[in-house]
Amino acid sequence: MSSTTETRRNEGGAFLVPTGEIKVPVLINTRIITSIYVILFTIGLFNLYSATVGGPLFYSQLKNSGIAVLLFVTFGWLISPRLLNQYSYWLYSGVCILLAVVLVLGDIRGGSQRWIEIGGFSGQPSELAKLASAIITARFFYTNRSVHPYRLRDLWPLAAMVGLIFGLILPQPDLGTAGVCLLVAIGQLCFVRIDLRSLGIVSVVGLLGAGVGWGFVLHDYQKLRILNLFNPELDPSGSGYHAIQSLVAIGSGNLFGKGFLQGTQTQLQFLPERHTDFIFSVFAEEHGFAGTAIVFALFLGLIYVGLVLARQAKDTFSGLLAVGLSAFIFVEFLINVAMILGLFPVVGIPLPLFSFGGTALLSVSMGLGMLVAIDRENYGRFRKSRGFARKGRDIGTSSS
Repeated sequence: MSSTTETRRNEGGAFLVPTGEIKVPVLINTRIITSIYVILFTIGLFNLYSATVGGPLFYSQLKNSGIAVLLFVTFGWLISPRLLNQYSYWLYSGVCILLAVVLVLGDIRGGSQRWIEIGGFSGQPSELAKLASAIITARFFYTNRSVHPYRLRDLWPLAAMVGLIFGLILPQPDLGTAGVCLLVAIGQLCFVRIDLRSLGIVSVVGLLGAGVGWGFVLHDYQKLRILNLFNPELDPSGSGYHAIQSLVAIGSGNLFGKGFLQGTQTQLQFLPERHTDFIFSVFAEEHGFAGTAIVFALFLGLIYVGLVLARQAKDTFSGLLAVGLSAFIFVEFLINVAMILGLFPVVGIPLPLFSFGGTALLSVSMGLGMLVAIDRENYGRFRKSRGFARKGRDIGTSSS
């Protein structure tokens, strides 16, 4: 068909242009996030089936999957970033209250008091605290914008809020999750201009705090995990056993792996905690280097898209929230993989969308849904709420 004929078809409209030149914006980042979410979710379920040999833990996770997908859709398509911004302090307060309740009334399992049961559902509020850290940090910089680099006296309210989360999780005891919450906020601070002298002071205080923590805070078993990082043979039948068996499983996978349900370390139950901390060792043994490379690429793609959304964000809150959510996925992925490779102490950090755990699965699904919401917000797919419409547009992340 000639361009003249195509133009005539548009004569009744507002513009006389060839058909196809005016296009509706495509939410390509939303499609990428959704696709990667579905792929990793599916791979994770198959891998968990293999790790548990189709036992009760797998079917428990399968039940949680429906709720997880519902939350992904809800936070991606129904809850706008502006709404999260508006109620951020309420969300933060709610998580802190749950963390405090856990310390008083929480269930004790395996020597840790991390679980609470509400309405027949048992979960770990500490998993939600990772999202709360990202949200409250983004909110702080949204309401405390500055044209000058931030100094320590400017950041003490944020340090107090994140420190409260850290302080409520650490006594459970759960140093790993408390550390992730802290690292998420630090990841967001990396995208904010901080006074160099303040950075120096924080570095010195951090080193001193590490020394104090080693001497007076860490339990003996936590210290032994760190020492095993440098020498797994220090306690080969105890705390070093996990790392040794994990490396055996990964190494035996070779290039293409042994095949689904064919991993000897897994099926013969030599690999400990194969449904949680060392779930990726199961995948590496069965699918080898080729399979792990694909999963690595998917996670890195997810993190990259999150940072792209941060750069495209229309306001400071959305931009720093995208950074925080990307840091959340990156930190958990990096620490879990480092654990199974013996490059990091075993601190109980789950692999997103792979490890067994209902609350962990729900928090990751909500976080990825928030990234979708930020992308949709960038394209104006959410109606403006009256409260934020009066405030006008934010000056953006460049002001931070």
